[in-house]
Amino acid sequence: MRFHLFRPILIALILSIIYTIWASFTDSTHSFFYHFSGGLFISGFILMAIGLFSNMSANGFFRGLTAGFKKQREARLREIDGEYHEDEDEEHEVYEEKRKRSLNRTAPYLSSGLLCIAFSLLLSFV
Repeated sequence: MRFHLFRPILIALILSIIYTIWASFTDSTHSFFYHFSGGLFISGFILMAIGLFSNMSANGFFRGLTAGFKKQREARLREIDGEYHEDEDEEHEVYEEKRKRSLNRTAPYLSSGLLCIAFSLLLSFV
């Protein structure tokens, strides 16, 4: 897991440094740590957004809605034909495997985003 955190933390540091340089030139009334804390906070939210959106993309955000519509369609078809039943597919096993793989990709972005936000809050109290 440590190796997977390298890329998101590097992205967070680059974004924080860019924000700190930009904010230092535009607002020179605050300290360096104030701007660096703001940069970490913004980069943490960007990393969390990347992680959440990629998790929604990988796991299917509308999976629950489509499952409800599928059950409703199946009930309607059973009313028409009493012997109707849908074949059990292997979707559940495939979905669980896909969810485990997506968690390996998205967890570093989510955890590093949370770490950046927590560290920025700690820096703001210094």
